[in-house]
Amino acid sequence: MPERDVQSGAASWLVPVAGAAAVLLIVAVESPRALLFLVTDGVVALGIVATASLAGLWLVSWLCLGELPLRWHLLLGAGLGIGVLALSALVLGLAGLLSRTLWCTLLAAAGISGIVKLGMLCRHPTSKSDTPSPRRVWYWLWLVACPFAALTLLVAMVPPGVLWVEEGGGYDALEYHLQMPREHFEAGRIEYAEHNVYANFPANAEMLYLLAMVVEGGPLAGVTAAKLINAWMAFLTVGAAWLAGREAGPTTGLCTGLLAATAGWLFYLSGVAYAENTMLFFAMLSAAAMVRASKAEGGTELRWIIIAGLLAGFSAGCKYTALVLIVMPLGLAILVGRWSSQPRRVTAFVLFSLAGVVSFAPWMLKNLAFTGNPVFPLAGSVFDSFPAGWSAELAEHFARSHAPSPDESALSVRAGAMWSKVIADRSQRFGPAVFLLAVVGLVANRRRRLVLQFGLVLLVQMVLWMGLTHLYARFAVVLLVPLVILGGRFMGELSTPVQKMGLVVLLGGGLWNLNFAVDIYRQHLYAAGRRICIEGAPELFTNGQVPFTEHLGVINHELPEGSKVLLIGEARAFYFLGDVDYCVVFNRSPFVEAVEAADDLSAVGAWLTAKGYTHVYVCQSEIERLRRSRYGFPAVVTRELFDRLISAGLLQPVRVFSTGTGSPPYGVLYEVSVGRIRRPDIPR
Repeated sequence: MPERDVQSGAASWLVPVAGAAAVLLIVAVESPRALLFLVTDGVVALGIVATASLAGLWLVSWLCLGELPLRWHLLLGAGLGIGVLALSALVLGLAGLLSRTLWCTLLAAAGISGIVKLGMLCRHPTSKSDTPSPRRVWYWLWLVACPFAALTLLVAMVPPGVLWVEEGGGYDALEYHLQMPREHFEAGRIEYAEHNVYANFPANAEMLYLLAMVVEGGPLAGVTAAKLINAWMAFLTVGAAWLAGREAGPTTGLCTGLLAATAGWLFYLSGVAYAENTMLFFAMLSAAAMVRASKAEGGTELRWIIIAGLLAGFSAGCKYTALVLIVMPLGLAILVGRWSSQPRRVTAFVLFSLAGVVSFAPWMLKNLAFTGNPVFPLAGSVFDSFPAGWSAELAEHFARSHAPSPDESALSVRAGAMWSKVIADRSQRFGPAVFLLAVVGLVANRRRRLVLQFGLVLLVQMVLWMGLTHLYARFAVVLLVPLVILGGRFMGELSTPVQKMGLVVLLGGGLWNLNFAVDIYRQHLYAAGRRICIEGAPELFTNGQVPFTEHLGVINHELPEGSKVLLIGEARAFYFLGDVDYCVVFNRSPFVEAVEAADDLSAVGAWLTAKGYTHVYVCQSEIERLRRSRYGFPAVVTRELFDRLISAGLLQPVRVFSTGTGSPPYGVLYEVSVGRIRRPDIPR
């Protein structure tokens, strides 16, 4: 064997070992507590992801794709296996089969079968490497990603509710990304939730979080593993980016992977248990399959298009916005792909679309059965479906609240948002390097059909983000898919001085992004120059030891046994341990309906008693925040209403919560009392 091949082979093993050691060292120095949870909950999370990925190796072999390098078996197996695992959790969850014993057995069987298949592939590889190995020195560039990898793992172990300010402390995770898996776990099955409209969103990522809770034996026990699953999906996204670039050559793959690994978005999204990391993995792998299709031979190109469609459908199964920001742009790109004739392009587009429908269909069927609308709560004007807790008025309110606001309708305003929230984002979660390299790559390779395809994807995504979303920076994270592919293609195999200058831009951009990532990390996890080590400690919230959570400590630990609490204004229900009822702002509130229907306050008291409520917690700060937003809050719920309920002897204040002396109260806990009832009219 030539000396260079020997050196490259050694480096290919030495670099990941050195990289893993560097990541673990950074984690251990930053927080020894984090290292402990990484080798416990992190292993559980990795086990769930790995068993699905290994079992997916069988799915790859059944697709009859011909000879494939091992990298394709592994990453395509991960995409198909994880997608099927998520849908399996949906189907078995709907059937009420969420037993820990059952799922541990299924995962173990999947892992063992996958190991068998991996052994077969290693003993009898289907193909040798289809491109030469890069120069040994290039392997070591992967170490640039180590600080980002360490930060990703560190923030993944922080209990939800701390990160990030822009996300309201992970508000959505506590309201539904983690709360709904918790409710499914406690119910022993997946059911329709008339109090939480977000339970009807597609939830491939949340199905993985549910499995973490099942395997760990409870929602709080499994929350760290759930967040670490989210982090492992970020690592797989980098792998998928590398895979897409690797089709053009090993060094191109390295540059593409590094562009993804050094983007601040993956670190940022790993701090919150949302759906974007999983969505990005499926989207990036779908794009990689499209790249493979562009060079496929032997009549397999349409099979690769079908695979791309399946993966795009899995991506949409994570988040509705992926339908327009991932499936639609990739589908349009296929229409201009390198096919022999226009009918062939149309055939490819149709197959891609049908495959996407197949992998997205389980979520549509679930919603159709529960609500009568396959994309509930979207398209309310098309589907005349109003299940429990919903109405035409609420559907219109939901659509209006999630559409572009009137003051953002001007093109100049929306283009300005693209600049300020995405390109010049103050947290630099893309960074200037990836935009610069993508634009230069698009111009430099404009004669290549594949480059033009991903240029089209980028353009369509930007237009749709500006035109159809309410301009959240996080919704633009899908731009990462075409950006890193275009940027990696520009650098190619670093064979020219200009391409090597691109590598300098990439590395400089990585350092730039790291500076901003460290800054936002320190803002949230450092106080008075010292790090706050709270990894794997959700009890800090359940015990009310975090600012603005004192009410949790009281409600969870100080109320009499058998208490039942009605939450008003508060929908972040994940850390409440006892019997509580809540309602998100878009659903019909039974309490509001009772107040509006009552002729006098005694009827409200009778309703509270009939429902078995012993206490009412009113989060006034959240009510006021919602009223200042486009979401709004029912006007009938006022401070005066609760004052009148107190005067009528129906409620008795138990505790007023604030963050300190002189600070306005953020919430009040009332006891439902049986006193002398006066009958003043309710103010209308």
